[in-house]
Amino acid sequence: MMAYPYDDARIILALQIDHSRVAGYFAAHWGNPHFDRPEPYSSVVLAATEHDIGWWEWEMKPSTLNDKGFPLDYHDGSFKYLGQLRLDFYKNSVDRVLTRDPYSAMLMAMHGVALMNAGYGKYSYPPDRTGDPRVKAYVDHQEELRLKLLEQLRQSEQFKQHCSDEQIWTNYEYMEVFDQLAQFVCNRYPLNSKARKLGPTNSLNNVDIPTKHGQPAAKINIDTIGENKALLRPYPFDIDPLPVSFSARLVPNRTYKGGEDFLGEFYRAERITVNHTLASA
Repeated sequence: MMAYPYDDARIILALQIDHSRVAGYFAAHWGNPHFDRPEPYSSVVLAATEHDIGWWEWEMKPSTLNDKGFPLDYHDGSFKYLGQLRLDFYKNSVDRVLTRDPYSAMLMAMHGVALMNAGYGKYSYPPDRTGDPRVKAYVDHQEELRLKLLEQLRQSEQFKQHCSDEQIWTNYEYMEVFDQLAQFVCNRYPLNSKARKLGPTNSLNNVDIPTKHGQPAAKINIDTIGENKALLRPYPFDIDPLPVSFSARLVPNRTYKGGEDFLGEFYRAERITVNHTLASA
C-alpha cells in the first residue's frame, strides 16, 4: 500500500494491486517506431498486471501500522513489519498465475527475486536482503522454480520461440520498467509533488529501458510539468498522449490507536480516481 499526503487533513492510500493494474496498462500500450512491443505480448502484459496481486492477502485487511501509528506505506519498512508474509505475497502471486500462463509466472518470479537481491545484483535499490535466512530461502525457491519453468517453456510450441536468454532478460527488464513507472505515477500527489523522497526518481532510478532489438537500452527522463501531466523523453507508448488513472482512498491524516481504529477509516474511506496524462516532449 502506498500511503502519502493528499492535503493537510488527509492521506491518500493507493493499493499495490491498483498500482499493479497501472503497470499492466503501461505494458499493454508499450511500443512504437522507437520501442519494440514486448513479446509474447499477452504474457508480458499479464505478468505486469498481476505482479503485485499477492498483496491482496494483506490489503483486504491492512491492519498493520508503523511504529508511529500511521498506515503502513510500502516504503516504510514493509518487510520489517510484515516479514515472511511479505515474501509470501510474491510467491503466492506466482502460484496464482502459474496454471494460466507459465511464461507470466516465470517473469513474476524473476521480479519478486529482484526485489530481494538488488535486481540480480544490477541495481543499488532495493537493497540486497539475501543475508536474511528467510529471504535466501525464498530466493532459492523462486530461482529453482524459474529454471524449472524455463526448461518447460523451451519445450513448449507456444513459448519456445520466446525463450532465448536475451529475450527472457529483456522481458525481465520490461517488468522492472513497468513497475518503476507505475510506482512513479501512483506514489505521489499531485504528480509534480516533491514531498516523496523514496521510490522511483525522475529517471526511474536509471533502470535500463529496452528499445529496439539489437539497439542499446535507453534511460528515461520524466518531466512533471503540472499537477496531472508529465513529459517522457524518450516516449515509449503507442498513443500520445497516454491517459492513465488509478483508484485510491482518502483517510484522515492522524495517528491511529491500533489496527481496528485504522480499519474503520479504511473501509469508510472516500474512493477517488486520480487521472494523469503522459505525453512526449
